[in-house]
Order: sequence, then C-alpha cells, then structure tokens
Amino acid sequence: MNTAPFFPRKLAALHLPLLLALGLTVTACGNEETCAVGSELHRTELFFGLDRENAEPVSEAEWQDFVDTAVTPRFKDGLTMFDADGQYLMDNGNLVHENSKVIVLLHEGSPAHSRDIDAIREEYKQRFDQESVLRVDTMSCVAF
Repeated sequence: MNTAPFFPRKLAALHLPLLLALGLTVTACGNEETCAVGSELHRTELFFGLDRENAEPVSEAEWQDFVDTAVTPRFKDGLTMFDADGQYLMDNGNLVHENSKVIVLLHEGSPAHSRDIDAIREEYKQRFDQESVLRVDTMSCVAF
C-alpha cells in the first residue's frame, strides 16, 4: 500500500493548529492598531560573549562598568539584562561554549537608536577583543 500521499496531508493537518496560532501571534502585534494591550515598540536583544582569547573572561566589574558607561547613557529609560549560556562558531572554525550576557532594549526604532545600538556593539567588541555581538530586532506589544 502506498502511503506517501497520506503523510503530507496528515503532516499538514498536524501543523495547521500551530500555523494558525503563529499567525494569530504575528498579527496580534503587526501594528499599533492590533496591539490588544499597550503599544508597539521595537525590541532589540544584544548577546555578549564573556570569553576572551588569550585573556581572562570579562569580569562582573568590567561588565558593569561597560553597562554604566556604554549602554545606560544611551538608554536612560531602562533596560533588562540577564546571564545566559551560549555557544559561538568563531571565524577560525572553533566552537566556543561560553557564559554570556543578554541585554533587552525597548525603543521607538529611530535611526538614532539604531546607531546607538551599533555603537554599543562596536565598543564591546573593541574593549573586550570580541569578534561579534549578536543583535536581534523584533516588534513587541508593550504595556507598562
């Protein structure tokens, strides 16, 4: 018995509720008129690896100094940061497992804020000899 045509339909039927849920989630914050609560803001997540080649990892004191001097002056309204475990494939092909920090910023998405975010990334890379700082931008419905 040939079951090949059955599997795609069965697979599609199983994924339909998931696709509908994702569609509702995406449309719930598609623009300000569709935010059920609050308003739409840009959300930027920055991922900072703490390991350094040929040096000790970035210390808590160094991290806090970086946040106080490079991040807070640019985002005085507030931010969220937390510890994370990460891994990163370096340009030389080595897979690095390292402790990381994540900063979450909510902002209106202006070109000035985007430049500030990129300046934060560049400063971290230079100050702590890093290859990269991951930036992820999304839209979120936000209420305070």
